[in-house]
Amino acid sequence: MKTIFIVTEANAAVATGHLMECIVCAEELMERKYEISFWINDDMENGLKERIPCKFQEYHVSVENDYEVLIKEVCQINPDVLLFNLREISEKFLKICKEKIPKKTSVICIDEFGHRNLLADIVINPMIDSYYWDYAGSKARLFCGAEYLILPKELAQYHKKKKVINNAIQKVVITMGGVDPQNYTVGLIGIIAGYFQDIVVNVVVGGGNRHYKEIVERVKSYNGIYHNKINVAWNIMNVDLLEMMYQADFVICSGGNTLHEAACIGTPAVVIPSMLHEVHNAQAFAGKGFGFMIKNTDILKPNMRETLGNIRSYQVRSKMSAKGRQISDGLGRMRVVEIIGEVCRQ
Repeated sequence: MKTIFIVTEANAAVATGHLMECIVCAEELMERKYEISFWINDDMENGLKERIPCKFQEYHVSVENDYEVLIKEVCQINPDVLLFNLREISEKFLKICKEKIPKKTSVICIDEFGHRNLLADIVINPMIDSYYWDYAGSKARLFCGAEYLILPKELAQYHKKKKVINNAIQKVVITMGGVDPQNYTVGLIGIIAGYFQDIVVNVVVGGGNRHYKEIVERVKSYNGIYHNKINVAWNIMNVDLLEMMYQADFVICSGGNTLHEAACIGTPAVVIPSMLHEVHNAQAFAGKGFGFMIKNTDILKPNMRETLGNIRSYQVRSKMSAKGRQISDGLGRMRVVEIIGEVCRQ
């Protein structure tokens, strides 16, 4: 049996995208009879740890601080593949790992930032913006582009479905990722409830979000205003979120994986980036005709109201839906699993 050792993280600083990608990838690999184990940060929220489908161990502070423990563990397990999916990994750390782990272990690095000489056998960069694809000097095999982003397995089926664009807005989804470090969700509830009438608003709160009680109280205070119905869902499964987005007339999200999912489904998006690379991501999507990005979050309400006025248009949403479906087909998971499988067969 082939063995894959996955190193990843999720917390308020790095959000949950890296972890969720690894979970999706692990589930597919386990179906193919690979043996999988995770190495995760010990301060990860319990609601996220519960989502991991296999055995896991925990590191303290950071992967790089605990590198000796990591190397010892890898040498004991002797995996076929050591897969890193972290917010950022340094050249120095990767070089040390590569020198000390078993020769048979191939190193695959899923990276977002580029502009480093990463000592890995394979680098997978799923960013849509080619600015991040620069690995000058690296001898690694490179797989770059949005087609390599690991997304939920159910997404490809939603991509095949026809996306219905309603004349008027009936349903909205607010989903600011697994963490929402700036707590935009609370403010968005009031903005949406005060702008629309007689709609359903589904507020999705991630398993790493520490503002859940405040969000619930805000929903209670706004529920029923202008005959709007507001629901809250916490730490829901991927398939449930995808169904919500498929049914929605538009989604409000950050600039990470959920933006890719909305595009793949064909659900128009209002994008509020929470990190710098998400700004570039949102700009790249907008350049391809998908998504309205809120540029100045310091004055969120007036900017949102202007954007909501634009996205009410049936013609705008129809065009955006079609453009989004051209960007993503939802099959990145399969492409990455095939890359891993090819490495294991060598």
